[in-house]
Amino acid sequence: MLSNYDLFVDFYNRIKDSEDISEIIKEYGGASIYVPSYKTTFRNDDIANEYETLVNSGKPASIAIREIAAKHNLSYNSVQAIVKESREPSLFD
Repeated sequence: MLSNYDLFVDFYNRIKDSEDISEIIKEYGGASIYVPSYKTTFRNDDIANEYETLVNSGKPASIAIREIAAKHNLSYNSVQAIVKESREPSLFD
């Protein structure tokens, strides 16, 4: 199953590699193009990585979560849920 991110990467690469932009215009002209948001694409991974870095450097988990929450303007519970989700095994990975 393709994600919005996968579709955007394909579109981006087609434009980047195209020598004749008229083919892109013929295919996509007039279309609305969806650009995935940072939040839905990378933010949670960045938060999980930042959490692991802080905890591995000796910072207590609760303090790491508070710092990350303040940095990303999120609640403590939101960051805690993101970290928990990133640490749980997934059937799709």
